[in-house]
Amino acid sequence: MVRWYGEPDPDTGKQKRSGRSFRQSRDAKAFLIEKQHQLDEGVPQDLPIDVTLGRLLAEFEEARLAGLSYASQIGYGNTTNQLLEYFGCTRKVRTIQQRYAEAFLATRKRRDGRPGELSSWSKARHLIHCRAIFGAAVQWGYIDRNPFSGSHVRGNSALKINPKGRPWHHLTADEFVMLLAAVPSVRQRACYWLMYGAGLRPGEAWNMMAATVDLARRRVRVVNRAPTEGLPPFTVKAEGQSVESKERTVPIPEAAVPDLTEAMRQSFKSGGFLVLTPERFRRVQEYWQLCREHQPWGGHAWRPWQNRNMTNNLLRDTKAYLRKAGVELTAPFTLHTFRKSFAQNHADAGTPPRTLARLLGHSNTRVTMQFYQKATDANEQAAAEAMNHLFDRNRRTKDVV
Repeated sequence: MVRWYGEPDPDTGKQKRSGRSFRQSRDAKAFLIEKQHQLDEGVPQDLPIDVTLGRLLAEFEEARLAGLSYASQIGYGNTTNQLLEYFGCTRKVRTIQQRYAEAFLATRKRRDGRPGELSSWSKARHLIHCRAIFGAAVQWGYIDRNPFSGSHVRGNSALKINPKGRPWHHLTADEFVMLLAAVPSVRQRACYWLMYGAGLRPGEAWNMMAATVDLARRRVRVVNRAPTEGLPPFTVKAEGQSVESKERTVPIPEAAVPDLTEAMRQSFKSGGFLVLTPERFRRVQEYWQLCREHQPWGGHAWRPWQNRNMTNNLLRDTKAYLRKAGVELTAPFTLHTFRKSFAQNHADAGTPPRTLARLLGHSNTRVTMQFYQKATDANEQAAAEAMNHLFDRNRRTKDVV
């Protein structure tokens, strides 16, 4: 609890006593520091600071967005632009109540010109961003309650969003072997092994260097790389986070060793990178030089370097190889499907969730559990066989007695 006295009453001379309670002591301490700062600047303590939405968004961008990734900043920018379009720059933050928050989320539409409703995932991103923005307003003393908070939601509210997972094709081991047989390049086969056999993100596979591969122990190390004049940086990311994640070591299947060995032998031609061709490596160096000089690069205006800028057209080539291999896709396929299939294979094999979360580099098991909740025919058959085995063992025990 943080308590403070307001301005003295001109008639009685008494001061009104105000207070706020917090669930966490750190939130109370942060509010106390901010309140003391306001007091030192002579801000009246009886009334909340009447800030506009434009000022709140500007202060949030300055205070909270600097440490986020480029992709996260783009996502927040999309939400803030729509908030300004809907409420206006001069709208008082304290007047944005829950009913207006629900109306804002309920009226979100696609803005790319394509038909169809906005996906639940996109609506959920808007909700997460709005909760963070107005949560900061609560911490800074601008408002007493977050209108986008879910703690007071009742009934069929737009604030109750359950994002549905997008369908994806589970690439089986047999289909993966068929794909490898259709790929002529050992570097691309090595890339597929890193994503499907070790669960690496596409950006992690493209940034893998021969020095971080230990074939003797059949392991690869996913580590951060600082930028140099000739090489761009690489930063490990975790789902649900916008800060550097923990580096990790991941085992690789024995079947991947031949392709990885040959890719390592050729890596000296491409600056030590495992899956980049020499031509692509030179193009990356060219783009990185332009990026360092804040000039347009890659056919676009200047933008910060991201892990995925190491290569291009891999998804197009992969789909062509899948067609050549005769693999029939039953759902949308992206490069991230390799990693999802890796996780689903481990979940089907009974790998503990915490172990799989560590292999995938997840910050917690919340994201990992989606693979355990996806029931398959193999899961159901294995469960039935386990129950049959249990009752058969009990029957044999009784027969012996």
